Order: sequence, then C-alpha cells, then structure tokens
Amino acid sequence: MRRASSIGILFALFAFIFLTTHFKLISLPFFWDEAGQFISQAHDLLEGRGLIPQSTMPNSHPPGLPLLLAGIWKVTGYSIEVTRITMLLFGTAFATIGFLLAIELLKGSRGAPAFFAIALLIANPLIYTQSMMAQLDLPSAVFTTLLLLAYLRQQDKLAIAAAVLAVAFKETSIAIPIVLAAFAWREGRSQFALQLALAPTLVVLNWVAFVWFSTGRLFGDATYAEYNLFYPLHPIRLGYALLRRISYLGLENLHIVPAALLIWRWKRIGFDSRWRPVALACIAQTLLVSVTGGAVLERYLLPVLPVLYAAFAAAISTLEKPWRYATIGISCAGLLAMLFLNPPWPYALENNLAMIDMVESHKNVAGLIEARLGRNRITTAWPLTDALRKPYLGYVEEPIPSVRSVEDFSLERLRSLDWTKGDVLILYSRSWNPETSLARWPAIEGFLRRYFQFAKEAGVSEVTTIPGLQSLIGFEQRGFWVEILVVP
Repeated sequence: MRRASSIGILFALFAFIFLTTHFKLISLPFFWDEAGQFISQAHDLLEGRGLIPQSTMPNSHPPGLPLLLAGIWKVTGYSIEVTRITMLLFGTAFATIGFLLAIELLKGSRGAPAFFAIALLIANPLIYTQSMMAQLDLPSAVFTTLLLLAYLRQQDKLAIAAAVLAVAFKETSIAIPIVLAAFAWREGRSQFALQLALAPTLVVLNWVAFVWFSTGRLFGDATYAEYNLFYPLHPIRLGYALLRRISYLGLENLHIVPAALLIWRWKRIGFDSRWRPVALACIAQTLLVSVTGGAVLERYLLPVLPVLYAAFAAAISTLEKPWRYATIGISCAGLLAMLFLNPPWPYALENNLAMIDMVESHKNVAGLIEARLGRNRITTAWPLTDALRKPYLGYVEEPIPSVRSVEDFSLERLRSLDWTKGDVLILYSRSWNPETSLARWPAIEGFLRRYFQFAKEAGVSEVTTIPGLQSLIGFEQRGFWVEILVVP
C-alpha cells in the first residue's frame, strides 16, 4: 500500500510537470504522421469504418493507439485537447516508470543517481514533443520500460502483459521481449521465457495476417513494404542509419559529455549482472529500428532512453559532488537548449519546437485559403494537403473541395502539371534547410539525391518562370516560409 501511494504521488508530480509545460500547446493542430496516419486511422474507427483505415494508407502497425483514441472519443467526443491530454498522460507514465527502472538499476550507486536519470529524461526535447503527439512510439516505450522493470523484479505476469501491450502499439517493440526471453531461458525460467516470447509474437503475426487477408498485401501497401523493409537495407543507407543512431545516443544534445564520462569511468561504475539483459535488449531494439523503417526517426529510440540515462547517471554518480552537479547541469542545459535550437542540417522537425513553427505556418495559410481561395483548385504537397482536406486535424472549418497533391516541389514536377485560370499553388519549406545548411553543400546534396531520393525543390523565383503563375503573398516564421502563387 505504501509503495502504491508513493508511485501515485510520483505520477501526480510528473503529471503536473507535463501538463503545465504543455498547457499552451493543448490545442495545437496535428502534425505530419499524426495527421497523415494515426489520427486519420482513429477517426475512421470512430466513424465505424473498421480496423483497416479508409482515409489513409494501411500498414503493418497494430491498431492499439487508434483503438484507444477512438474509444476515448466515443466517451468524450472528438477533441484535439482530449487527444493531447491523453498522450501527456502516457508521457507522465513514461517518466514515472523510467524513474522506477532507474532506481532498480542503480541500487548500490553512490548518492541518488535515479534523480539524475529522470532529470535527463524530462529535459530531452524529443520527450517534450513526443509526450503530446498522437504517435505510436511513446505508448510502446511506456510498456517496454514497464517490461524491463517487471523483468528485473521477476514479476512474470506483469512482464508478459507489458510485452503484449508494447507490440499492440508498435510491432518493432518485439525485439525487447525476445531478448529478455532468451535470458530467462538461460536462467532456467523456461515457462516464463516461452510465454514472454510467444505472447507478443502471436499478437504481431495475427495482426499481419489480418492486414494481409483484408488488403491482399502482406503489409497493406506495396510501397509501404518496399520503403520500410527493403529500401533501408542498401549498404549506404544502412550505414547511415547506424551512424545516426550512434550520433543521437552518444553525441547530439550534448550527450557527448555523459557518454564520454561513461566510457572513462566504465571500470569504476561496476555494472552488475542485472544490466546485461537490459542493455542487450536495448541494443537489439536499436538495431531493429535501424534495419527497418525508411525514415530514420529519433522517436524510434524512445524505448532505449530510460536505460541510456540510467547508465549516464551511474557514470555521473562516480564523480565528487561538485563535479557531479556540474556534469548533470551541463548535460540538462544541452538538452534544453536543443528544444529551441535547430541543427545545421535537415532533421525530423518533431524532435523539438520547430514542429510548432511549421504547424502554425500551415494553420495560417490554411485559414487564408479557406477565407479567400477555397473555391479554387489548390495544388500543394503533403502534409498540407491533408490539413486542407480534413477539418478534424485542426486547420480548417470545412474541407477545401479541390486539392491536388504533388509528391514534391521539384521544378520538373511542377512544370509537368496543367495550370488553368484560378489555379493556386502553395509552396512551403518541407524541412529545415536554411542557406547555411550542410545539405546545401554540392557534395552532400548530390549524395542525398543519389541514395535518399532527395528532390531538389524549386524556389519562388524558379516557379514564377512557369507560364501563368504569379506570386500573391508569402510569409516566414522562424526559418519556415510559405508562398502562395496564383494563375490570374
């Protein structure tokens, strides 16, 4: 009873932190994959269209999150605010369980290093953004963290339930229970090992079989399967993915400070045997999300972060008190700074507050289109196309009736289209790529275009060379620009 009340107080404290720091963003319209996949799928379920989405591309992801959101909306009514608060509660659970896992792993360490681990976790800009976004990775990470904690405490039934729930939200979480099951088998816990391996595996296989049977395609869509299973296996792309993982976990966000300390103080830390299955499970998870998934997104690493930060905290705890607090302060400052600062190369905008700048710029242009140009044919690229077509995403009051989608803004593609009187083209920056970006260097740009399908997108001055198109209005918000062109 005392433990339960302590966990409740801890959960309430973290809930206060997450809700107050995100208060002004509760009504933020949905962004990128939220809009393009998960909210659309959940909205289809709300309208009774079945588990296979109709308004977006079917894929291999199990329907845990769409089912949960649709069920909540059935009770509360559809609401962006309710959705954001639901996800913030997942963020709260992630911090709570991550703190308990750090306590378990850091038993015997000097001081109270679990507080260092949770400070790093909460300061991480990726945690800040993902904790309010309706995406699969954070809910799945909540249950993989719970699985690791239950495994260490030998709470077998809880571990199996957590493993099943983890893959019910995202199938790539399967790596962690498989590795833990192998260790349990070696320890002589054969029945638990079989249940831990088979239960989540059967969930994933049943869902894949259902999608295959329902759509006639193994993962619901041939393009999706190609991009996520075969495209990443090219040696150049695979090497790049692994380097990105190493960079994010060990260098970026000033991780280099605690990571270097971890290497330096490795022998003094004295990691005990409980770390081995946990560490290997995280390594397996990192490798799995590096060889699958065409988009090398940092949010795929969320299940690894509680263990990584516990290891960083173990290293920090070996220092004398003044150096200990200086190191944790510098590390947290580096993480918090990257919430506001963008790196000098294209990256996933959902990693920090850049996503808000793009959402707000799209909200502004969608409002202008709805008010003044809603009857015209609008040409633009995803995700703005979905924002104009689907009012429930939070950008428009009514769907824009005629929206033409283009894959990218390359000059060749735009010139190939027919442009008639009244046509409207919305150009916008689809990534963080300022004039000083490393991706603009000719050698790097050529490399990206050759191996990563990187299209050179046209600027306004180039597009106005297309007969008929004239610039109407444009604006910029902290490095993200939008330009509306029309055929008078």
